[in-house]
Amino acid sequence: MKLNTALVALSLFGTASAFAPQPMAAGTQRASLTELEMANGAKRKAALKAAKKVAGAVGSVALATAGLPPAARAAETAVESAKDAKNVVTVGAGAFAAGIVANKLLENLDIGSIPETADKIEEVFPGAKSNKKLVKEVASALKELGYGKDSLVATSLCADEVNRVLEEDLSKAFGDNFSMGGLAGFPFGGITSFGAMASHIPDGGSCLVVFGPHVGVDSTGKVGTVERRGRANGGACCGSAVAASGYVSGVHTGQASKYGPPETAIDAQQNFVGTMLLPYAAHLEKAADKMVDLPYALYDAQKKMVDEIVTTGAGSVADGKVSVLGGIQVNTPDGESDYFLPLSFEVYNNSGELVEDMSDAIDCGVLPAGVAQKVEKKEPVEA
Repeated sequence: MKLNTALVALSLFGTASAFAPQPMAAGTQRASLTELEMANGAKRKAALKAAKKVAGAVGSVALATAGLPPAARAAETAVESAKDAKNVVTVGAGAFAAGIVANKLLENLDIGSIPETADKIEEVFPGAKSNKKLVKEVASALKELGYGKDSLVATSLCADEVNRVLEEDLSKAFGDNFSMGGLAGFPFGGITSFGAMASHIPDGGSCLVVFGPHVGVDSTGKVGTVERRGRANGGACCGSAVAASGYVSGVHTGQASKYGPPETAIDAQQNFVGTMLLPYAAHLEKAADKMVDLPYALYDAQKKMVDEIVTTGAGSVADGKVSVLGGIQVNTPDGESDYFLPLSFEVYNNSGELVEDMSDAIDCGVLPAGVAQKVEKKEPVEA
């Protein structure tokens, strides 16, 4: 069954009581749902287009099913009887219900309403999840470890305003957010901020550290830019990362000199971002799309830094655990859901020892083979 057919069939089934069509066989319904759940890649665009047409298509079918007269006579006969009026109301309600069904399908497929954006995210950041789905899966995985409202979220995300949405979504599940991050998502608060955060964890609770760089994907599917609220044209996203990649390219090709230690604090963070990205210069120069490989490289650099902070500062956590979720935040045009590609999900005790790798629990992605991985894989200690 084609995806378009499946969408229309499922919508008709969902509004059967309003239109009184022939019942859909259970097997047909199951086949439709299975095909929809498997939709990805090229099928995403078909799903989006079909879903947008569902309400109109079902409305047309409903008009015929309800037995209303041709359009030319509709105005004249619409008031002839209460029965006709009831039919009109039924059709309207059915079409409205069909729209709800279509929206629900999009939500279950975990795709946005802009095909170009959704397709590109699926292509270059496979495994990325909407914020809603990410928070739901992480909360479910950590519930077994006692996480809940007595927990504390500590984020290391870029200062860019587009990244506050994920923090808000995480706070709804895990309580208040403590910010450790700065430009490009590096944890510039360091061990001092981690220690301060640890002293704010509710008694008997644990903390969840979420870190990673971010990248935009605009409405045309272009990576490294995004349309922001109130602005017609897209802009660099992440601006700090893009600037750092330009510096790294200049150093690699001999057109620029390496930064020295910053002499003042007024732009020290950007100096550091560029310096941390230098080990990835050769790979980025060879990348088919530098804006795609850039956030992967930044994640790798940040992972090493976060690991050092957690293992060094874990003793500040009284009696709880430290869960660390790392990945790439994907920003989309204003009004669309953002995404997050999880690349690591680990649990540490307050001795700084890795006790559980929970990557499989939320289907973490992997770094591309070409990205120089600077972080050594650790094995959990036995409890």
